[in-house]
Amino acid sequence: MPLLISGYKITMACSSLDSARDWFSKAVANAIEVIGKKSDGELHQSLPDGPVMGGAPRFAVVGAIADHTAHHRGALTVYSRLLGKVPKMPYADM
Repeated sequence: MPLLISGYKITMACSSLDSARDWFSKAVANAIEVIGKKSDGELHQSLPDGPVMGGAPRFAVVGAIADHTAHHRGALTVYSRLLGKVPKMPYADM
């Protein structure tokens, strides 16, 4: 649990869009590194029983995180437009 609390504090410390993007880029790079070190067997193990993805193979979390991130990007786009700003296309530079 301390990792989540620490991550929360770091996220809340972002005071600009640039610092938030930097934090997000580092988090994605870390996730790629961690997942890349896992064996196929580890990635195919089932997640513990529970209300969120319980019993699904561990690799399914990657797609779920991508969907969740897209949801938040969409919400931020709506908020930006409500403030009269025109946000960049989120996937234009990929």
